Amino acid sequence: MKQNLKFISKMICDAYNIPIIGFDNENGHIFSSGTHLKHPLFHSIEESINRLIQPEDQQNVPLIKTTNYLETFIVFHVSSTTTMIIGPFSSYEVTENMIYGIIHDYQISSAYQEELFFYYSQLEWLNQKKILSLCFLTYYLIYQEPLEEELVTSQLKNSEEIESSHIEQLVRHRRLDASFHMDYRVEQKIWQCVKEGDKEKLLEHLDTVKIEGAGLLSKKSHLRNIKNQTIISIALATRAAMDGGLYPEIAYTMSDVTIQKVEETSELQKIYLIGDDFLFSLVDRVKESRENSYSKAVQVCKNYIFNHIFEQISIKDLADMVHLNAVYLSQLFKKETNKPLGKYIQDEKIKEAQKLLIQSDHSVANICMLLHFNDQSYFSNIFKKYTGLSPSQYRKNPAFIN
Repeated sequence: MKQNLKFISKMICDAYNIPIIGFDNENGHIFSSGTHLKHPLFHSIEESINRLIQPEDQQNVPLIKTTNYLETFIVFHVSSTTTMIIGPFSSYEVTENMIYGIIHDYQISSAYQEELFFYYSQLEWLNQKKILSLCFLTYYLIYQEPLEEELVTSQLKNSEEIESSHIEQLVRHRRLDASFHMDYRVEQKIWQCVKEGDKEKLLEHLDTVKIEGAGLLSKKSHLRNIKNQTIISIALATRAAMDGGLYPEIAYTMSDVTIQKVEETSELQKIYLIGDDFLFSLVDRVKESRENSYSKAVQVCKNYIFNHIFEQISIKDLADMVHLNAVYLSQLFKKETNKPLGKYIQDEKIKEAQKLLIQSDHSVANICMLLHFNDQSYFSNIFKKYTGLSPSQYRKNPAFIN
């Protein structure tokens, strides 16, 4: 196995010009191909690698990992004792302003500035298709059998709301914050897709967006710059959604909640996930609003459930709010939505729990309490019934359920 891995690593390194290192979990470094790029902020290659390996990592599957320092790696636990690290490389061009932002955000001494600029200038730049191809090729060369696409593409899924037929088109860094200072026509096409609730066309247009086209909204902090761009994107997308017919209270509430999440996190990847989740959830809601003509009572109930998802919600309270009999309201809701009202409330809470597990550090017990499930065991059973995984399993390996 060791000799085969050395040969495979050399072939991949020669083809992609990306360094590869083989790491024995017991004895340390065992082989390398190419010139390994040592990050200036880490004292050794081993120290740099150790930050990438987590106890909960899945075995025998290429894992795409992006650091807060804007590097991307493919971590491949080939066996229980051997790990292959492909990288570092970048999934987009790292600009000077981004590097200055990193220096500011992490309070890095200016003495490292020249080394950091040199380090990032050496990184190869791979787009999503090349990253996926690299994963599939590496797996095939090692095991002589094709890798299930879902095992890799699922790592690029940003929201349980995104249909599986669209997942393979997504790039982790396709983010709407890149829309500033882009071609005006491209920008208008993106907002038109939001307005029309057209996710498929939206994905096509986002393919044309380049991260280096993003405007600089904070000269000192890269993190603040990304937050500012994301927040402005949220505002513009919210306006487009309302123009498309989305109920303003829903649009504004989604916007407020998302902006709060953006401000509360200091991890770049979480900001991208939060932004993408908002964008595609918004498009889904516009589409639903345009395709379904709900009665006023049902629409009011859906809006209330969305706005008060972290509160105790009863069918009786909803019925009182719309001045209808509880039994009649339940029948009306099921007739128009094909789902019982109680089941709809429960499903919406589980969807919110999925987001909290991915986007926050709340414990399962705390999420259960926040969503007013009185019993954690009952919550876990309902969650598993809905997703096929327990809350803890879902957090480690998110499953995106339509």
